[in-house]
Amino acid sequence: MTDRLLHCHRTESENDTSGGPDLIKKNVFVFFCMMLGWNHPSPTSAQSSHDADPAAAQRAVSTLHPLDAHPVIALTFDDLPAAGSLPPGESRTKIAMTLSSELKANHLEGTYGFINAVKLQNDPDGQQALRVWINAGMNLGSHTWSHMSLTSNTAEAFEAEIAKNERALTEYAGSRDWHWFRYPFLWEGDTLEKRRAVRAYLRDHGYRTAQVSLDFEDYAWNDAYARCMATQEQAAIDWLKQSYLETATEYIKLGREEQQIAFGHEIPNVILLHETAFTTLMLPQLLDLLRTQGFQFASISEVEQDPAYALDPDAALKYGGTLPDQFMDSRHLPYPPFKPKPFDRLKTLCQ
Repeated sequence: MTDRLLHCHRTESENDTSGGPDLIKKNVFVFFCMMLGWNHPSPTSAQSSHDADPAAAQRAVSTLHPLDAHPVIALTFDDLPAAGSLPPGESRTKIAMTLSSELKANHLEGTYGFINAVKLQNDPDGQQALRVWINAGMNLGSHTWSHMSLTSNTAEAFEAEIAKNERALTEYAGSRDWHWFRYPFLWEGDTLEKRRAVRAYLRDHGYRTAQVSLDFEDYAWNDAYARCMATQEQAAIDWLKQSYLETATEYIKLGREEQQIAFGHEIPNVILLHETAFTTLMLPQLLDLLRTQGFQFASISEVEQDPAYALDPDAALKYGGTLPDQFMDSRHLPYPPFKPKPFDRLKTLCQ
């Protein structure tokens, strides 16, 4: 992450109170760039077709069957080597050491972390953190050089950012397979022309898209955690831990239900996480949560051999999302009921 203080603008449409995941997608953009320090134009209207109508949600529920007893999941981490604010006494290197050690202790070597090489510039701590990650047996993929929004830029500019990231990938990953690409914000193109152009570029340059099936926006807890650690407010930290796990439980379930609606069955999963101090702290409990739900762990290359990951909704979606999200939105499928994420409290906690 750069040390520039950036600003994200909120438009009138983002104050929409119609509810549903449409509103979450609009508001989470502003919250996301505030948390991680990126400045992109604010979205002005949602293109997704999430339906907040209770009757539609009930119809969606009526089509669901019991969740699989033994689902499969691959863990992935975005925004290496520097995601979110640092609590007092932390460093990027310490986070990378703790996170990679926990992954190794759970036999999860080879886990992919997706890098923005801009964060390596003039930052010895970030550079060392990436070496620690690689030396622990983890892998690297591309997340563009500066976490560029495809929605806010041309396909040509976006492709240039992918190319610019390759020097660091080659330097740090060496001969390991770094040809996995994760779209920033999970935004794959707000026009069909951009979507198809970038997909063709990735294919022609040997990349595979690191799609996501589960995402609870884990990054959103980190800055509140850093503030609460600075002020030593233990009750607030306890709430952060509890709400993190509750939200993970809620949105893992939602993601699996979306798969049933979008594909007719569950698929092997890829979960999107971030290399933040708080997710690093919470990873042991998150792994325990996944195990209690019957999850078995696999690599992203194993998971994305499933035919579902070769499917393309081929739709212009301004706010993108997980692979199931994209099919739900492009096919106008109603979402099951869900609880909103506690963004308002996260933004004000320990202020």
